Amino acid sequence: MIFKSQLRSGPSDISDLRKDALIQWQHRRYFLLALFFGYIFPAVIPGLFFNDWLGGICFSAALRLTIAHHSTFCINSIAHWLGTAPYDDALTPRDHFLSAVLTMGEGYHNFHHQFPMDYRNAFLWYQYDPTKWFIALCGKVGLARHLRVFPSNEIAKGKLAMRLKELKEVQDSLEWPTPVDELPVVAWETCFIHDVSSFVDNHPGGRHHLVGNSGKEMTASFFGGVYRHSSAAHNLLSMMRVGVVDGGMEITQQEVPPVRKLFISEAERKPQPQVL
Repeated sequence: MIFKSQLRSGPSDISDLRKDALIQWQHRRYFLLALFFGYIFPAVIPGLFFNDWLGGICFSAALRLTIAHHSTFCINSIAHWLGTAPYDDALTPRDHFLSAVLTMGEGYHNFHHQFPMDYRNAFLWYQYDPTKWFIALCGKVGLARHLRVFPSNEIAKGKLAMRLKELKEVQDSLEWPTPVDELPVVAWETCFIHDVSSFVDNHPGGRHHLVGNSGKEMTASFFGGVYRHSSAAHNLLSMMRVGVVDGGMEITQQEVPPVRKLFISEAERKPQPQVL
C-alpha cells in the first residue's frame, strides 16, 4: 500500500547558499548548463579534434551520462546493501570499496550517514574517495573553505562500539561457566567445588596430581604454590565448577576467570532527556 506520510523533517538553513552569487547563478541556469556540459561540449571535443561526431554523441555524451546516472543511483541501492557497517548498524548504509569506485567515494556510506557534517566520505587517508581528495586540494589552494570534520574521538567511539558488538556476538556463541552466585551452596563433607573427573587423563602434569589431592583444599597450590597456571587453565577450571563451599574462602579477583574480566554486557538503550 502506498500512502503519503504526514511526517516532515525539520527545515535546513541554506541562507549561506542563497547568498552565494555563483551558486545562485548556476541555479538559475541549471538546465542550460546541464545541456551544454552534459551533451554538447563532450560531443564537440571528439568531433573537432578527431572528426568523430558520432562517437562524441554516443560515447562522450550518452554513454558517459548513462554510467554516471546509474553510478549515482547506486548511492541509494548498492551503498545500502553491499559492505560493512564499521561505525553504526542502526540504519542500512554500508561501506564497500566497489561502491566507492562506482560512486566516486560515496560508497563509504556508513561513515557519511553517521557523520553527515563531515566533508569526507572515507575517513582513512588510503580509502578511495576522489571527491574528498579534490575538496581537500581545493582547500589547500584557497578554492574551498570551512571544511568541516567530525571530532576524531567520536569517530573512534563509533568504531569501538561496533567492534565490541561483534565481540559480543562471538562471546554469546561461547559456553561460559555458571556464575558464582548461581552455584548451589553445599557443605564441605558432601561435595567438591570442582568436578575434574573429565580432565584427569588430560592433565599436563599427570593424573596423580588430581587424583592424589582429590577432596583437598588446592587454592594455594593452583595459584602458584606448586605451579602458576595459565589463563587458559583458569578459564578451563571455571567450567568445572559444581558448587560453593558453605563457609569457605571469600571469592577473590584471582578466582574470576581471566576471560570473564573482559566480559561484555549489553546495556539497553533508553532515550535520555536532552537539554540544549
